[in-house]
Amino acid sequence: MKTTTLKMLGAAVVAGALALLSAAAQTADEIGAPQEQGAPTASGSGPLTTETVVELLDAPDADALHARRRFVPADNVRAGDEVYYTIRVHNPGRTPVSNVVVTKRLPYGMLYARGSAVGPASEVQFSVDGGETFGPPAELEVQPTGQPRRRAVIGDYTHVRWLLRYPLSPGATALLRFRATLN
Repeated sequence: MKTTTLKMLGAAVVAGALALLSAAAQTADEIGAPQEQGAPTASGSGPLTTETVVELLDAPDADALHARRRFVPADNVRAGDEVYYTIRVHNPGRTPVSNVVVTKRLPYGMLYARGSAVGPASEVQFSVDGGETFGPPAELEVQPTGQPRRRAVIGDYTHVRWLLRYPLSPGATALLRFRATLN
């Protein structure tokens, strides 16, 4: 009986270790694909769906006269690239959804671009503690280990949150945006 229990325990430990390795590999893979990280969460008085579009602004060839810049999918992001995030929040229901709150975790290695978060008639807030609390930039503080409390800087931001001031009409979609740079 003890041998069977030990074998089952050993199998569970191995399965757990494999799950952790798989999660770590997935996290490492996601660094190059910021669109796959931290899907936004949306809440309100009714059902909501979200979709995130992650793009880069493509620089035209130097030889092309009057070439226009265009957005392209951010499939391969390099250090220093500025990435444009658009979160589409949709009300699929038949009644307006009020008290809409949308939260997006900043992807690993991405530094929020100051003043870039916008949304229609929305208040934008930030978190510096992993999404536990939110506030406007002027009210955010951090206390690094062994150091005095200080005002938060954009490098401390972990999440962006939008609070829509008006209900989202049936069938309507709100576009929420921000930019970030890969460190």
